Amino acid sequence: MIDLAVPYANENRNRVLLREWRRQGGERVPAPPLRLPRHSEGTYRARIWKQSMLDFFLEDQYSDAVAGTTGGPGGHLEDRIVTSVTLSGEWRFASGAQRSTAGAGMLCVRRNESPWDFEVARGTRAVTLVLPASEIRFPVNTRAVTAEQASPAAVLLLAQLRLWAELSAGLSAAAAGAARNATLELFRGLMNDQVIDDAECAPALLRAAMDHIEIRLLADPDLNPRGIAAALNVSVRTLYRAFGQGVTSSVMGYVRERRLERARAELSSTRLTVSEIAARWHFADSSHFVKAYKKRYAETPTEGRQDRRHARRDAASPDA
Repeated sequence: MIDLAVPYANENRNRVLLREWRRQGGERVPAPPLRLPRHSEGTYRARIWKQSMLDFFLEDQYSDAVAGTTGGPGGHLEDRIVTSVTLSGEWRFASGAQRSTAGAGMLCVRRNESPWDFEVARGTRAVTLVLPASEIRFPVNTRAVTAEQASPAAVLLLAQLRLWAELSAGLSAAAAGAARNATLELFRGLMNDQVIDDAECAPALLRAAMDHIEIRLLADPDLNPRGIAAALNVSVRTLYRAFGQGVTSSVMGYVRERRLERARAELSSTRLTVSEIAARWHFADSSHFVKAYKKRYAETPTEGRQDRRHARRDAASPDA
């Protein structure tokens, strides 16, 4: 069990986090390189409960916002296949051009022999399954696979993991070995069920998804991946894969980005107030809109509106 609490304002927060992780976890729960964001207040919290099951292991994880690196030669879990089953929050992985996102209700299987950068959203809870890489065969040129937890193959695998975790302490060596092999076969079944060669259709699907999002940005306050996938007659998994190959953000990250861009244009072209624009583009409230806008454009909506009005006046001036 690892239970961490590190103040965000601590100047040495990353070293404190690593030192405390190593003190509690030792070699049993190796720490990946981690980076905490800097906040003036609040505390980063993480809890990990690890359960070894022969050469597999499970981790029940909770984490606040953090970023880090895993995998790569000599790196964290470099010889493993790692599956993140997200229960709440979101995991985001990036390796070169490869992008993969696992939000609540999704799982992400990845090969770890090359390094991955990752980000964890605040309040993320997940179960992580780790297997020897030699046991799983990935398709050529595929480093990560996402799946819906509600898919039949995933439901079978997750039910097996829950049952094995509950009973593992009382199993004989023979029964534990049989449970291990059954889990491996169910995992292979999930991989065979989920991996499809959609390299050719992904660009067209991505374009169709972007067009649908553009049309529904204003009209649909509840725009979400499931609704987009249903409108395009594909699975949510296939939609996520198309975005993972073609853009740097998740589906909802892209939706938020486009809404911010459209809202920014209206700040210059209309007399609507900041609150009215925030509501029009379906932000929860004006403070949420201002925070997202400032993070994206490094200025508040009011500052941006004033700067662009001054620029237009200067351009129209006879002395310009």
